[in-house]
Amino acid sequence: MEYECKKCGCTKVFAKPAGRSMGVYCQDCGAWIANITYTKMKELYNRISKEKIGENAALRNIKKRNSVITMKCTNCGCLLYNSLFPHPQGQFNLLNAGFCPSCGKRLI
Repeated sequence: MEYECKKCGCTKVFAKPAGRSMGVYCQDCGAWIANITYTKMKELYNRISKEKIGENAALRNIKKRNSVITMKCTNCGCLLYNSLFPHPQGQFNLLNAGFCPSCGKRLI
């Protein structure tokens, strides 16, 4: 399961909710690469978490329960996205956030 960006050629990717499915995006330029299932997204994140992601970065912890998708920062645990409440932090849309609003770490 290797993904490569067609725009810049980078192989570092991350996943986030894209409608009803999960989308794979390039870490460098943010371009969409492919749609994947929730199970493949968990495999992708298990592989990323085994690699060293750096001290200034945190993973997006995405969970799906009863068709409700939530996304949290793995460093501080703050809520970034909930499919029931598209804007959990007031007026901010944190689904596309590059940095965690609480701890300031770069989100992968």
